[in-house]
Amino acid sequence: MNIEIKNCNNIDWASLVLSENTLNIKFAPNGTGKSSIARAIILGTTEGSNLNELTPFKLRKSNPDGITPEVTGTESINTVMCFNEEYVNQFVFKTDELLSNSFDILIRTDAYKQKEQEIESLIQDIKQLFSGNQELETLITTLKEMGNAFKLTKSGLSKSSTGMKGLSSGNKIQHVPSGLESYTPFIQSENSVNWIDWQTKGYEFSELSDSCPFCTSHVAEKKDQIKKVGEEYDKNTIKNLIAIIGVIEKLGDFFSKEAKGKLKAITELKDGLEKEHEAFLASVKGQIDNFTEKLENLRTLSAFQFKDGEKVSEKLPAYKLDLAFFSELNSERMLEAITPINDSIDEVIAQAGQLQGKISQQRSEMKRTVERHQIDINNFLSYAGYRYKVEIVGEGEQSQLKLRHADHEEYLSGGSQHLSFGERNAFAIVLFMYECLSRKPDLIILDDPISSFDKNKKYAILEMLFRRKADSCLKNKTALMLTHDVEPIIDTIKSLAHKFSNHTSASFLRLEAGQLIEYVIRKEDMQTFSQICKNALASDKDDVIKLIYMRRHFEISDDKGDAYQVLSNILHKRGRAIDTREPIGVDNNYPEMAPAKFSNGCNEISGFLNGFSYPDILNRVTDINALTSLYRDSENGYEKLQIFRLLDLEIENSVVQKFINETYHIENEFICQLDPARFDTIPEYVISECDRILQEVQ
Repeated sequence: MNIEIKNCNNIDWASLVLSENTLNIKFAPNGTGKSSIARAIILGTTEGSNLNELTPFKLRKSNPDGITPEVTGTESINTVMCFNEEYVNQFVFKTDELLSNSFDILIRTDAYKQKEQEIESLIQDIKQLFSGNQELETLITTLKEMGNAFKLTKSGLSKSSTGMKGLSSGNKIQHVPSGLESYTPFIQSENSVNWIDWQTKGYEFSELSDSCPFCTSHVAEKKDQIKKVGEEYDKNTIKNLIAIIGVIEKLGDFFSKEAKGKLKAITELKDGLEKEHEAFLASVKGQIDNFTEKLENLRTLSAFQFKDGEKVSEKLPAYKLDLAFFSELNSERMLEAITPINDSIDEVIAQAGQLQGKISQQRSEMKRTVERHQIDINNFLSYAGYRYKVEIVGEGEQSQLKLRHADHEEYLSGGSQHLSFGERNAFAIVLFMYECLSRKPDLIILDDPISSFDKNKKYAILEMLFRRKADSCLKNKTALMLTHDVEPIIDTIKSLAHKFSNHTSASFLRLEAGQLIEYVIRKEDMQTFSQICKNALASDKDDVIKLIYMRRHFEISDDKGDAYQVLSNILHKRGRAIDTREPIGVDNNYPEMAPAKFSNGCNEISGFLNGFSYPDILNRVTDINALTSLYRDSENGYEKLQIFRLLDLEIENSVVQKFINETYHIENEFICQLDPARFDTIPEYVISECDRILQEVQ
């Protein structure tokens, strides 16, 4: 796919080629706009996102043409997952496990889901009885409401439970206390709770006057009666009483005739509960809790309810609801409600053998997955030099990814307080991989994922992400890696290409004047510096540039012989060549090169560069105008930089000085690198600064 990006941060225009089902590595120096590319693709493929947040700063104050950020070519991308600094910062290590939703991310594979569906098809008749069955749903809800109204303690029913609060003082709605008979219509009304609240709040103002706080009539002789309403009635108690009576009435004929009568009698008690009443309520609660638990187990029936080694044919009958053991719920109406459920269980029992086989297959798949993930992650940790191990523990959906140190047997509580910044990043990128496998995004973006790691950890991460079976890593997934590190390209394109099944493409991104140009990197482009120097010497480059490459070749080869000494002298513009191999003299200077050695060095150089003349080259490198002309004619930043060094100009910018005084390279580039003449890795701002300095001295 070809993705085109316009007017996003520092990028005026860019065109990127992404090969599908491939790791696409885009190598670019810092400041090129790698994170802008990642952000543009994410915003360009996310519904409801606003690309305008990437509007270049140069257009934010004045934009007469109404230029806006654009991303095209992403029509086939619906979902994107990106590993970047933001992902790492949002990655939270839980107190009791490393990863939230460990089961869904690590275990619920496609194979697992398939078996899950096959099991569901065998037990779906039972579960469908609950789906959309409003009467059954209401029954379960009401039973739970009744059960939750009472709490059991070691000594019996808890006095603090809402049911006990409502019943413990008796039914004062039906049995109005003596002296309050005149309030009966209000107390027994449907809105009695609000009336009691209104009445008791009004009494708070009765001390202000002998007049009624409601109607202002003289009520001094009735104050005690008004006060008694508040003493006898509490709105919360009445509210709880009404609620428990309502629940019992809703269950109604689901109770046995005897239980229904006893419950009605308890709700109508005048003086509150006795021990025998509490014992009966405790019995009712126990039966309801057990009954609803069985119903819930049936509603959520899954393979996890059968333990390893259990025979389905022996366990399934226990799921049946036998009212002989639920005496308080043994009624015709309850029997009518549960008969279809019991019949469905009988049908599943008839297929117990088939169900047993599916569950065994699912358990085996889960066990293999757990073992594979543990081995893979722990191997990665070992290869990368981390002294940690992970274990996936727990049953079924309660499975959790736990962390422990190699020197400690107990699981660690979380990871943030134990892991270093680098270790957290390493865990984050591995767990990101598993999240990608679970969510299956159309595009995976890795924004500088491994540049901060040392060599062995870099490769360990690459191997974990892309070198195992396709269903266990990101191999064959469409992935975009943006990096300023050339080592992943050396590993995947050249050195170890066969180990990555050649499912990798690479390119170099060069940003110049806002235009981002992409250059394909092939295996043959990854050259040793010796190869690059030989190619330069065989080219039509200027002789001064060839000599620069030759000196670098001797330097990399650690060949400080006669030819190197001659080259070093000429590039340091010395009329009389010195020999840095000899001891420093009494004048603190190196001695001149012996004539024979000088001649031998020149002859060796002539073998590479026909017609080499020390005086002629010396005249050129000491001629500022000639060097300036050569600088301007050079076609790439690397060679411009080497020529600029010969100009010996004053540099105040220490960052630019770094690029001028040292060859810009990554450690691995001593052995293998991109040809800097073709892949211009020198940042644009360095050359721009050189241009500016040179302009000032003209």
